[in-house]
Amino acid sequence: MNKKIQEYLADLLPMCSKEGLQMSNEREIPYGVQIEFASGEASVLLNVYYSEKKGISKVVNASKHKELKAKLERILNLAPKTEEESIALHDWQHWVGSDETGKGDYFGPLIVCGFYLEEKDRAKLVKLGVCDSKKLKKEQIIAIAKNLYHDFPQNIECLVLKPQKYNELYAGFSGQKKNLNDLLAWCHSKILDSLIKRHAKIEGVFIDQFSHGKKASALLKKLHPEMAITERPDGERDLAVAAASIIARYQLLMSFQSMSNFYKLKFPMGAGKGVPETARAFIVQYKKERLAEVAKLHFKTTAAL
Repeated sequence: MNKKIQEYLADLLPMCSKEGLQMSNEREIPYGVQIEFASGEASVLLNVYYSEKKGISKVVNASKHKELKAKLERILNLAPKTEEESIALHDWQHWVGSDETGKGDYFGPLIVCGFYLEEKDRAKLVKLGVCDSKKLKKEQIIAIAKNLYHDFPQNIECLVLKPQKYNELYAGFSGQKKNLNDLLAWCHSKILDSLIKRHAKIEGVFIDQFSHGKKASALLKKLHPEMAITERPDGERDLAVAAASIIARYQLLMSFQSMSNFYKLKFPMGAGKGVPETARAFIVQYKKERLAEVAKLHFKTTAAL
């Protein structure tokens, strides 16, 4: 077992035991360990992972014993913070976070979203369930995003580059000897600039880092030289970035649903299994000339069709 996970469990397990949750089983899983907690006949599973990039992360598995699951989730919020988690990301009271999704999907749009957050609203976002979208199920993402749109409509800025527009822009950037990271930086700077202009009290910007060169920060700095900007991996630890990640993912899910309804095909996410077959089915039905309407053409998948 990884030493960092051992140290984390050394603090967590006594807390669980005190609350009546006893560890009944433990097994190694890829990148971490799975712990089964039991209370009487009820049980719940907790996955604990560690990576150099993200540190310790925890996922409580679905369980038919909802009260036990809720108790474990409460304990996890009370558990001592890991060293990485305990470091304050910033001390801003008014800030903007941004994140993107769709860049690894052959089908569908590229989406970049920004969210403006005031410290006074932190508790409300936490109550809504805002966290890293990768830890949420589809149904949770949809529900939380709808609440965010309802409660904070002026705090959201989203850029949805549908495949046809994406392909045009990508070709333009390529013609200037630029790459996808340059396109992403342009998208981030565009939506962040809009939010900065909309809200007067912004003290800083937090960007989920997608390139070693921090191209988004450099581009935004040209527009707002005095603005404090942080760009780092695992940006979803920041609540504004987490909210942006949920809205971006929600928009992606809705886009895939809309595409599937319009073209009468089920488009898989990602760029792996099922993608080439769906692309070929689309070509048979609509001709290859129209593939740009649904796919990012620069992917290797296109050349193999």
